[in-house]
Amino acid sequence: MFGSTLARERSFDEAEWRRRAARPATFLASRNDRDVGMAGVYELDGEWWVMGMWLAPDARGTGVVEALARACETVAQEAGAATAALRVMEDNPRGRRAYLRLGCRPTGTREHVRDGRDELFMAKTVCPRQPGKGNTAGLR
Repeated sequence: MFGSTLARERSFDEAEWRRRAARPATFLASRNDRDVGMAGVYELDGEWWVMGMWLAPDARGTGVVEALARACETVAQEAGAATAALRVMEDNPRGRRAYLRLGCRPTGTREHVRDGRDELFMAKTVCPRQPGKGNTAGLR
């Protein structure tokens, strides 16, 4: 569920990774001292976006995507967001199915990206947390 390449990501230096991690929230999933997933959530022009979702192939189907998505949704929810949006590559059917299973729905918007593929936009309604109402995520 990642629109980049391994070579591109490996080319980033530590300063670039620190810059990316300094945004509102970046989550890293680890198992047995090995990183198996990551995702970030960012506010851009008043909208909250889940970006940079990546899972190691052997972590797919193990609940990592659910945990990362839930963490990102919670940040957006606590900031008072009504929705959390994301983009997924059209040629990533497994990613699209995972996001559908998690309650995201296609918005009908797509964008042609630099490598000739299309990204599909999806969004999920989240209920902003009410002060004093507990710490459970209120996802619709």
